[in-house]
Amino acid sequence: MSSAWKLFAFVVCLAVGPAVQAGSELPIVSRQEWRARAPSGEMTAMTLPLARAVIAHTAGRGCSDDVSCDNLVRSIQSYQMTRAKYSDISYHYLIGGNGRIYEGRSPSQQGAIAAGNNAGSLAISFMGNFDEEPPTDAALAAGQALLTHAVDKGQLVEEYQLMGHRQLSATKSPGDALYLIIQKWPHYDSNLII
Repeated sequence: MSSAWKLFAFVVCLAVGPAVQAGSELPIVSRQEWRARAPSGEMTAMTLPLARAVIAHTAGRGCSDDVSCDNLVRSIQSYQMTRAKYSDISYHYLIGGNGRIYEGRSPSQQGAIAAGNNAGSLAISFMGNFDEEPPTDAALAAGQALLTHAVDKGQLVEEYQLMGHRQLSATKSPGDALYLIIQKWPHYDSNLII
């Protein structure tokens, strides 16, 4: 990792707040902590590290405190498993307006957000609808810190591609406001896959 990128990652960690200190573990709300359901079936395995990170939004209501964000993650998982018939929540990570990162399905299991384009991708979703308004500063800082964490943990290659969900699938996700923001983040790749 280049010195400039390490400095950037350090600054992002400071921006997330006192819960994330340089060199410390990124606080991620585990599946057990948010009381996730067990997967209902098999999922396609992927070999880590992955080459691409995909930023999405859930397109529904958002959350701003720990209780409402915990409840929202459970609601998203329940909907996706019951109504959409997925084996588990479709994302690898979700980020709340409170700046907390929630563990979704394992990064070694293929996500379910972009039919035909999920292989080799780490799916990160911001909870809420970001067509007009961007996520909170805390959520954005958590998203950038998560990308650094994923590289450090061997979930993403060092020179990963960062893309918006709309580049892989016929959707407005991650919303116009969030999409404008991620285009300025390191590793953003403007290629369209669809």
